[in-house]
Amino acid sequence: MSKNIGHLCLLFAAATLLVSCLDTDYTDDVTLYDDIAITQFQITSAKITKHTTSSTGEDSTYVVDDQSVADYPFYIDQLKGEIYNVDSLPVGVDATKLLCGVYTKNNAMVYIENAARDSMKSLSSTDSTDFSKPRYLRAYASDARSYRLYKVTVNIHREVADEFRWTRMADNASLAAMGGMRLVGLGGRMVLFGLEGGSTVVYTTEASDGNTWTATGAAFGPDAYNNVAVKGDTLFVLDGGTLRRTTDGTAFEAVAAQGAPQRLVGASTTELYGIDASGAMVVSADGGRSWRNDATDAPGTLLPAQDMTSCTAPYGYVDSTDYVMLAGNRSIEAYPDDSTAVVWRKIVEYSNGSEQGKWVYMDQDSRNNYLLPRLAGLTVIAYGDSELAFGGAGIGGCKEQPFSRIYESRDGGITWKANSSYAYPDAFDTSATAFAAATDADGHIWIVCAGTGQVWRGRLNSMGWQQ
Repeated sequence: MSKNIGHLCLLFAAATLLVSCLDTDYTDDVTLYDDIAITQFQITSAKITKHTTSSTGEDSTYVVDDQSVADYPFYIDQLKGEIYNVDSLPVGVDATKLLCGVYTKNNAMVYIENAARDSMKSLSSTDSTDFSKPRYLRAYASDARSYRLYKVTVNIHREVADEFRWTRMADNASLAAMGGMRLVGLGGRMVLFGLEGGSTVVYTTEASDGNTWTATGAAFGPDAYNNVAVKGDTLFVLDGGTLRRTTDGTAFEAVAAQGAPQRLVGASTTELYGIDASGAMVVSADGGRSWRNDATDAPGTLLPAQDMTSCTAPYGYVDSTDYVMLAGNRSIEAYPDDSTAVVWRKIVEYSNGSEQGKWVYMDQDSRNNYLLPRLAGLTVIAYGDSELAFGGAGIGGCKEQPFSRIYESRDGGITWKANSSYAYPDAFDTSATAFAAATDADGHIWIVCAGTGQVWRGRLNSMGWQQ
């Protein structure tokens, strides 16, 4: 028996003897409990190493005592005897020097075992404790006979949340030879449509790979790569007047569509969207078999005519609702002086009894200094709680340099600002003749470049934590 455990046993024995020697009237007022539990655990303070950049650009670090870690809740599994935090503490926390607080049922006395688990001591709320590895707590009952054992695991992030990391995959000569291209994620696969020799061809790669791209053998008309949308687990491509679909990116079947649109521009959970020959928005709620006019709140002259791009994300404020964004540029021939892109949105409810939504034009207020630039090959994607926009050189009245920055919107497409967390890779081919960008199911952003065949895959660290 260790020294600490021996002292504890002597203490309980003395307490028991003292109670037994008391007279009957007094012992009737004493209650000894064997029903005990740890009811709450929290880290009350931690030392955190933080990074900063001096005015000269040099990196440096400093250490602070941070009380805010007390806001991170710990879950207690009473059946398994486990205590842990689902949301990890911030990167930089020193796990070897944590202050903790413990609350118990029926005034249980809490002891912590040492790392070797051959001795223990009383857990103090004022002495720092090493939680770099799981530690074991014993909650002893006041009856001196029973205790409950808990394993405590403190999870700490090892990565900075807003750090973005790019990985360059193998350059691909087949992709380099393409003209225009469009990339989409379909389940665990990336599907690339590209213009090659006057036809649209299709290549795929597993999202876990990215170095090997396989030609599917499918071939469509020259405009098909510009008419692609993913609805759920089905990919649709409009090939001339024929709408086709696939669930694997390789085998395509024709959809018996009535009145298919001239352009296929996007999809939500329940709908497909297009633009008809008159330049009006149309919608299909039955997988492309039938189409009808879709309501808009502004003239069709404000709809994009080239570089059309769309993205869809769950609408964070309402269940069973999508937020669909459509962006692009107006015709360079008809509107040569435009300096900004046009942006539309539609809120789509799909619960029982929901009302039909309509497309709303994001008015280009002259007081808004952060409108979306008019970029060649404009591509928008939904990423986390934001939308990101990629593009080449500015066209018309926009003088943006090619691939100079990635724009982020945090307000649904009203304002677009460069965010230092998102930037093109250092070795990115800014002379790319065409490019495509998309996301996969694991929170990665993919960019493929024509001209050099560069393939990039990157992810914000915090997006990986959500998987």
